[in-house]
Amino acid sequence: MKQSHRSLLFPYFCSLCIVVVFVGFAYTEQAYAKLSINLSVEGEIHNTPETFTGKATAYFSGGGILTLTTNQGVTCQGEFINTDDTQGNGTVVCEDGRLGYFNFVASGFSGNGEGLIDTKPFAFRIGK
Repeated sequence: MKQSHRSLLFPYFCSLCIVVVFVGFAYTEQAYAKLSINLSVEGEIHNTPETFTGKATAYFSGGGILTLTTNQGVTCQGEFINTDDTQGNGTVVCEDGRLGYFNFVASGFSGNGEGLIDTKPFAFRIGK
């Protein structure tokens, strides 16, 4: 008995559907990973006249990046991760060679944190 064109094409059609679904899912995951919000950051390095302002870009998929500029004109950049729904930690590298690390607590679109840049403690506020 001869098979119809439909029955011969059915396996190819199913394969095409699987590919389309997989590509659509992968695209949605990539798009979600790029969704982000920019939040203001301001803070100070304790026992010094140095302050800083900048922004943190928080990705909805978790973690993010930050850029800070001190009142002395030094730019620092870093990354952070969320360790749970309200807390996280990260590192920062300044263009003058200083290195730092920090921890933060956030609720919604605001929070605060503290850490060390070289051996000096600093504190900061996120959002409003």
